[in-house]
Amino acid sequence: MTLANEQFQPDVVFGADRLAAVQHQAGNPSLDVAAPETIVLDEWLTVARCDEPVPMAFPGPDRGLYLLSIGYWNPIPEGEKSTERAVRYYGEYRLNWTRVPEGRWVAVSFDAFWPPERDSGDLIIPIGGCDEECPV
Repeated sequence: MTLANEQFQPDVVFGADRLAAVQHQAGNPSLDVAAPETIVLDEWLTVARCDEPVPMAFPGPDRGLYLLSIGYWNPIPEGEKSTERAVRYYGEYRLNWTRVPEGRWVAVSFDAFWPPERDSGDLIIPIGGCDEECPV
């Protein structure tokens, strides 16, 4: 991964505008399955089909709050900065860690990091300070 044509350094603190600018090299492999002792959340979710399409903005309010592990499909048309699409599968969930993460970043996969040759992008999320969403 690169940022401003230099190797991305995950140990350096970045703001949302900088994380959104991280680029991927073509052909990077997907992330590997996590070692069992590093897993802090392991939960399957079922996202139900909505009766009516739900409008979703791209980028959304989470822009710059995570990285994608690989270059991945983007619904924003080339030359545009944003778009809105109607989605049929949508849900908002609150998931709690099963234990406190040890590092400053966590990886989230919607495919359980499997199979290795999958073409889906995983999320890499910096762990920030606690906010109003933190449990008491």
